[in-house]
Amino acid sequence: MATWAKISMVLLLVVQAYTSCVALNAGPKSRWVTRHLSRPDDLETRTHRHLIEKPTVDSSQKTLSNGWRTTLIHPHYKSEAENVTTLEKIHRDVETSKERARFLDRRSRRATYKHNKGRKMLQQDFVSSVQGTPGGYSMDISIGTPPQTFSALADTGSDLVWLQSSDCNPCFESTTNYDASVSSSYQPLGCGDVCDTLGSNKLSCDPNCQYTYLYGDQSSTVGDFSLETVTLQDVAGGSTSIPNFQFGRGLQNNGTFTGTSGIVGLARGPISFPSQIAPSLTSNKFSYCLLSRYDPDTERSPIYFGEAAVPTNSTISETPLLKPYDPSVIPYYYVSLVDISVNDERLSIPSSAFEIDRLTGNGGVIFDSGTTYTILTSAAYQKVREAFKSSLDSVYTPVDTSEYTGLEVCYDISGLSTVSIPSVTFNFDGANWDLPFDNIVITFSIQGAGDLYICLAILESEGLNIFGNVQQQDFQVLYDEDNSRIGWVEADCKSNANDVCYSL
Repeated sequence: MATWAKISMVLLLVVQAYTSCVALNAGPKSRWVTRHLSRPDDLETRTHRHLIEKPTVDSSQKTLSNGWRTTLIHPHYKSEAENVTTLEKIHRDVETSKERARFLDRRSRRATYKHNKGRKMLQQDFVSSVQGTPGGYSMDISIGTPPQTFSALADTGSDLVWLQSSDCNPCFESTTNYDASVSSSYQPLGCGDVCDTLGSNKLSCDPNCQYTYLYGDQSSTVGDFSLETVTLQDVAGGSTSIPNFQFGRGLQNNGTFTGTSGIVGLARGPISFPSQIAPSLTSNKFSYCLLSRYDPDTERSPIYFGEAAVPTNSTISETPLLKPYDPSVIPYYYVSLVDISVNDERLSIPSSAFEIDRLTGNGGVIFDSGTTYTILTSAAYQKVREAFKSSLDSVYTPVDTSEYTGLEVCYDISGLSTVSIPSVTFNFDGANWDLPFDNIVITFSIQGAGDLYICLAILESEGLNIFGNVQQQDFQVLYDEDNSRIGWVEADCKSNANDVCYSL
């Protein structure tokens, strides 16, 4: 019998107006979670979602040692001043996900040059993938002596850490800029091996080492590749200074980075943030626990570095990391996706839909925190779409909400107290990721007067497959470079986020 995820909801539910807490039903055979929704009008509804059989994990209860913690600031929290509605956020997230996917894919296709010509031949072919527009998570970083603290976009698709300089020209609008003149630990880099790690992003070396980065939305930065001291707060409350941290002092910056001070590159490769702080932590690992993207009460999600990133009170599901290319060239987190299941039935998607073409650089599957919705190539997406629609088209009324959301597979559930959807499972090499209800569909209102809709939160594209952050929410996701693995465990991310948080 097909597995179903079930949800009960109030007629007038509007996405913008609720908060949630999650409690596990008792009983050893329980596969359901009860969610109590509390809203200003004191209305309450219970949500039943199909989850993996293992219990939820409150990762805030784990023993934290030998690591650092900060928080990821949610995109909607930064955009509240813009008076952007949840519906507008959904549509914007769809468009930026598609745009980001195109540039991630374009960059991966250039990797074939690595085998034949070396990195220096890539030159301007390489475009980093982060979108400066609102939609990405940001995090705080403290740099300099004495420390200067900034909010910068956190990006698992790029490696360079850079901050806009106070003497920039041109500049984007930023609340704070890095000031080298007041830091006793600032040191510009000259020519040499360190400068050469920039590869194709090395602009010149006369006399300072200069970098140039072009991003997916045509935003750009040019500046001095330099050394500074990064200050971290450990999970016990103490602080540690890490000298000789390589970063970019942004002197010429254009684009849509408004509201932040730069970018923290979390990708693989020698100049990324996790790689540079790893020697001080004795391990190259980080993990985050993303709260619901459209929950208005969600402000910050925790992110851990070092051994503190590893949950210690639960078994982690894991899949191996692949290294199809030198991470200094293509720093993405590639994994092997074997198939996708709907209603517990494998769809037998051709392996070619997920494999990397070593000749063209096309294809493959990556984890990415900066892409909102999961992106699948046509061969995979159409299989998922048809299986999903065959289950629901005769149950609920299909509707076209693309004008409002940009999503394709949607249903009108207005007036219903119980809604059931088929389960969706990503069958990775070595482990399955069984998605909860809110990681499969987005629930929203258009008019806010009794209408309610759901849409499949997966998009179609060509080339690269991307496992996005909506599918990752309410899981602690581990990026473990030391053991070449991606791990995950279901977690109470809200409880974790409400702990005392420390800033980098």
